[in-house]
Amino acid sequence: MSCELTTWWGAWAALLGGALSIAQGALVLSNPDYYGFDSLADDLVLVVEGVVLVLLSTGLAGLRARQSGSYGRLGRAGFLAAFVGTVLAGAGHLFSVPFFDFVGTGGLVYVLFALVSAGIFLFGGMVYVVGVVSMSLGYLLLGVATARARVLPVWCGAALVFGIVGLWLGNGVGWVLFGLAWLVVGYAMLRTKSG
Repeated sequence: MSCELTTWWGAWAALLGGALSIAQGALVLSNPDYYGFDSLADDLVLVVEGVVLVLLSTGLAGLRARQSGSYGRLGRAGFLAAFVGTVLAGAGHLFSVPFFDFVGTGGLVYVLFALVSAGIFLFGGMVYVVGVVSMSLGYLLLGVATARARVLPVWCGAALVFGIVGLWLGNGVGWVLFGLAWLVVGYAMLRTKSG
């Protein structure tokens, strides 16, 4: 696939992922105790989050294609960490709802039970945690590299950093900020001419 086509698909995935991230934030804000996992709506929050992360992995591929050759080792390291982390966090979310069910109970006995008997679901939860750490570091590095590369407007790099920091600062509001960041990056990817 050509860089232009990858950038185009990545930009649209970034826009859709950003919009769904904002919807995710609204779901969390409207259901703040969703970690109770006692309804379909609670599980929907996790599934939407997983879909957002999978879409944004495509957005990251488009961002990489758009800036390839321009953002150096820092950008390559940031992309790799962000991409792998986003894929792991998304996959961990989609395949580990039972893990979060166990952990969401808050009881140590349930967590220990999960460690012993949950198997793949526990593995999915651990994959999610590793993914979030990698994703966070990657977005910070990628944001700095994007601003330094100046292929896209400098505010795109700032938006990536702002989005991941926002995600760490607050769950519902954080997803809204993360989504807004991806909306502006996706828009810039579509609007900025290559070359």
